[in-house]
Order: sequence, then C-alpha cells, then structure tokens
Amino acid sequence: MNNKTKRWVLAGGGLTAVAVIAAGAIVLTSGASPTTTPPVPTVRPLPAPAAQEFVSALMAGDATRAAAATDAAAASEPILRKTLQDMKGVEFHGRLGTVAPPPESSTTTTVNLDVTWSVPDKTAVKYPTTVELRLVDGKWRVHWAPTVLHPQLADGQTLAYLPTSGDGALLDRNGAPVMPDLAPLVMQSVRKEVGDRTGVPGWQIAGLDAAGVPVLVVQEKKAEAKQSLTVTLDPAVQRAAQAAVDPVAQGAAIVAIQPSTGEILAVAQNSVASANGLIALQNWYEPGSTFKIVTTAAAITAGTASVDTAVECPGKKTIGTRQITNDGQFDLGTVSLREAFAASCNTSYSQLAADLPADALPRAASLFGLDADFTVAGITTNTGKVPAAATVPERVEAGIGQGKVLTTPFGMALAAATVARGSVPTPQLIREIPTTGGTGRALPGNVASALRTMMRGVVTGGTATELGALGDVRGKTGTAQHGDGSRSHGWFIGYRGDLAFAVLVVNGDTSKVAVSTAATFLRGF
Repeated sequence: MNNKTKRWVLAGGGLTAVAVIAAGAIVLTSGASPTTTPPVPTVRPLPAPAAQEFVSALMAGDATRAAAATDAAAASEPILRKTLQDMKGVEFHGRLGTVAPPPESSTTTTVNLDVTWSVPDKTAVKYPTTVELRLVDGKWRVHWAPTVLHPQLADGQTLAYLPTSGDGALLDRNGAPVMPDLAPLVMQSVRKEVGDRTGVPGWQIAGLDAAGVPVLVVQEKKAEAKQSLTVTLDPAVQRAAQAAVDPVAQGAAIVAIQPSTGEILAVAQNSVASANGLIALQNWYEPGSTFKIVTTAAAITAGTASVDTAVECPGKKTIGTRQITNDGQFDLGTVSLREAFAASCNTSYSQLAADLPADALPRAASLFGLDADFTVAGITTNTGKVPAAATVPERVEAGIGQGKVLTTPFGMALAAATVARGSVPTPQLIREIPTTGGTGRALPGNVASALRTMMRGVVTGGTATELGALGDVRGKTGTAQHGDGSRSHGWFIGYRGDLAFAVLVVNGDTSKVAVSTAATFLRGF
C-alpha cells in the first residue's frame, strides 16, 4: 500500500464510533475531520456506583446519605432513619452482586444484595434481597421500596432489633418489683433461697408496622427465662409496721398475716431487734397473757368453763406451791370468764389451768398452730413450744404463758389469725412455692366464737382500750416475765378484718408499749 492509500484508511477510521469507559460511565465519541473542533463527549453512567453508594451509606449508619442515593429521598429517609435507630447496636453489612452494564436503551436494572445484620451476641442474621435501579434525569438511583431492607417489608414498615430479657423478678403482692427497703432482712433470706433471677437474654429482629407493632419475624433467639416470683408482703402494711417499731427504744417486732389466705403481709423489726437476727420469725419468748387464748380454748373444750362461767379473780392467790398475783394486785372478786379475760386476771387463769389434765394445754396449742413445723419458702420460722405440764405448779405457770411455754411473734400472729379464720391458716411468703407442714386444724365452733367475743372485750373495756377508736379490733395483751423475773416482755396480738398481727417489745416491761405500737401500726394504713 502506498502512502496516499494509507492516509485514507486512517481518516476513514476516524468516522468509526469508539467507546471509552472512564469514571463509571460509557463515553461515546464520533469521528471528525482533523480540521474541525472535536465534539463534547456524551456520558452514559453505570448503575453499580449508585447501588454501592446506597449500601455504603447504610453501613455507615447515614440515613440522609442513603436516602439521597434513591429516587425518593423524602419518602425513604424517615424509614431508613427509623430502621437504623431501631437496629441500634446491630451492625449492617451488604454485599452487592455483579452489575453488568445495561443495554444503551435500558433505564432500569436490578442487582442482588446479600444482607447481614450482626447482633450484639455475634449472631449473623443473613438474607438476600433485590435492589432495583432506575435512570432518573441521566443518573442511576436506587428505586425506593422497603423491600431493599427486607424482601417481605411493605410500605411504611421498618426493621427493629428487639432484645428480650430472660430475667425473672421478685414482685410484691401488687405485681411491682420489690423495692430495696421492703423488709430487708426477710428479702435477704428470700434471695438467698431462691437464688439469682437473672436469665439468659434473647432477641428478635422484626418488621414493624407504622404503629410499631411487630408484623414479621425475620429471626429470633428465645430467651432462657427464669420465673418471676411473687412475695406476699404488702408494701403499705409493711411500711406501717416498720414506722410503728422504729421509734421504740427497745427491740420491737411486728408480724402480720392475712387470715383468709395465710399470706404474710409484713415482718418488721427495728434496728435494736435486728441486731439479734430475724427475731420476729425465729426467736423464742414467753408469751405471757397472750397465751390465755390457748388456756381459754383448753377450758372450753374440756367443758370446765364457758364465756359466762363465774370465776374468782382475787389480787393474789396461792395454787399448789405457786403464789400468783395480778398486775398491781387488782381484785375483781367473782366475775365472768369474759371479764377475767378482758382484765387479764392471772389468778383466774392459773386456777383454770391447774384444774386441767397435763396434756390439755399442748393439745389446745396445736389448735392454733403452735406446734406446727412449717416449711415456708424464703424464710425459717418457729411457732411454739408447749410441753405437757405434769405438775400443778407447771400448769399454773403455763396457763398464763410463763414457765416452759415459749412462742415467737410469728407463732402468735398465726394464733390470732386462727381465731379470725376459725382454723389454722397455712402461712405463705412466695405464692409460687407452696408451704409444707401444719394440719390446718379448725377450732371448735364454740371456741372460735367465744374467743372473738372475749378478744373484742379486751379492746372495748379491758387492757387495750387505746385501740377502741381504730375499728373492729380484737386482741389480747400480754406481759411476760423472763429470766430472774426482774424484766418483762410486752405483747399485743389481735386482728382487724382480714389482718391478724402480733406485736412484741422485748423487755418492754409492760403490755402498754406493745398496745401503743399496735395503735401506731393500725393508724398507718
């Protein structure tokens, strides 16, 4: 070929379209004469960078930037922003498939997207979806649809990471979490027994509708839950009991029980008492004249007395080898058993006990649960020790709650609840864990009705008139000597409606301080 021919071929080649791919676009140029100015190239962009921009923005947690890569920024941004917020703590990763350059005439194309959400426990939630791209005003953009986030999402729906706790809880009887100041010693014992309520958490990645209601479960891990437990303590009753014992100078305790159910409503102690442990539930004390409810039951069931039986109430009396005196040696002469009970006449009751068989008082005590060995979940409890009294002096002392007779505030609250209910309630502290032990024996009908009448008389005209204005309160006072006889514990046991209770003031020396503490308690709720 000569030089002239060679120049023609090169010029002819300049008329042929040459495609140059540069900067993510297809650049088209046209052949031109060497003597003319080259035309401005026509740029046709590729779709892949738009898809990658969208995915990269999501991976960076930038909803505004991701929305800008779509064809509906205003509509998509709120959905993307809410999803990123609700998936907080979960890392998004997207892997795009290969995007082939679409035909020159095409304005839409699709690309596969493999989505991975890495939840905090390192689980990878994976699924595929499809991203559609559209050419809008000469630029490729991700066509907005919720399906780019998950193939099953509909308009207005978002994704959310929903942690689920496996923790159980300790709840009070109202269903609220137990507060730190609720009967701390009792709750310490409960927690020690039932253990940690911490379970293994779970989670769910869900699709939410516009109202935030889950409508789609993408993937979930079930929590390994521990059971919540309900403690029967009543916060209002507990607060009132605690407020009543706190100001008392001596060790003081209150136990309250609901007679109809046996549920323990309150166990309160002041700091002086708590220095010796859970005395309200476990420590032994002479019950003094509160035990006269048992002596009354023994006499009635033996047929030796009734509410209206006339009994002698001298200021002092020698029975066998024991000389018994009333408080201040008051002398009522001959009165009904009801009046002797209301005034707490020791001489009358010592004589009643002296005339009973040796096992009469232990058998009567069992009617009130004072020989029961309950296993109450969460706490250790004692009720009473009432041995058989073989000799007259032993029965004389036992009849007024002295000598070898010992009870606990818990036991005497149970006794008061028995009078209110008519049978021994089974005490309960954790509803989900039944108590074992005890027989739930019923009081003979004439005993229950007699004691209810006599205990009301104590408040209306006996040793606890301070409680007379506080509703239908029924109860019994007690002053219990101990040790060498120089000190005494103060007691009041009773009930009002469906609440029975016992108040003990250690070394209170008189029942008056226990009655005053009971009054403060009953005014408190």
